[in-house]
Amino acid sequence: MSKLCAHIRNISERKFNRIQIPADDEILELVDNINIMVEKLESYDLAQKTFLQNVSHELRTPIMSIRSYAEGIEYGVVETDEAVKVILDETQRLTRLVENLLYLSRLDSIEEPYNFEVLDFHELLHYVAMRMKGIAQQSGKEICTKIEPESVRLSGDEEKLSRAITNILDNGIRYARHKIEINSRITGENNIELIISDDGPGFDTEDLKNVFTRFYKGKRGHFGLGLSITKSIIEKHSGTITAGNTGEGAFIKITLPVAE
Repeated sequence: MSKLCAHIRNISERKFNRIQIPADDEILELVDNINIMVEKLESYDLAQKTFLQNVSHELRTPIMSIRSYAEGIEYGVVETDEAVKVILDETQRLTRLVENLLYLSRLDSIEEPYNFEVLDFHELLHYVAMRMKGIAQQSGKEICTKIEPESVRLSGDEEKLSRAITNILDNGIRYARHKIEINSRITGENNIELIISDDGPGFDTEDLKNVFTRFYKGKRGHFGLGLSITKSIIEKHSGTITAGNTGEGAFIKITLPVAE
């Protein structure tokens, strides 16, 4: 038992060694469970370290860009209009990253309130789609909707569901070649089935396995913070979320229970 206690103290000091000691059945079950916990803690700890390294680089790049263009304006060696556009774009990039990090931390906090009320989910979809269409058009892309029936009610937090859908559309706009499609309907199980798809290159095999994993950096250089936030929000609404590829691109599928 003293060896077991020593191993547990080591875990508290982030020394993730597996426990291997002779034990009877009852203690052996405890040891096995501790080893499973150690594996998960070690994996999470490594993911955090990797994430901090990646996010440091992701923050450094726009900061250096902003600084170089600001200095260019100061010394009159760059076009002001070009520099202002780059600075604004990089500032938006930084803002989105920081906002997602802060929002993700709040979702894990017991202080983060969910204001559930009966709302019209399809009305919410129409509103989010309309708001994102302008952003899509700036990139030469379009958002198409097929939402039936016109009205469907569920119990949810409107602000958080809006953020979840916006995150998916934002990803779709980033990767789509020409269009993003929103399809929503009621299934026979009395659930809402929402599928948001795009005609982009689709998910890489490795990325597909980790698309909702926190701190995972995809091969195309994004952290997936938005989709990690979306997964947390959907699950807090007793829903499910999955991702996959079609023959023409990628899709995110969400199911949510209809209000009784």
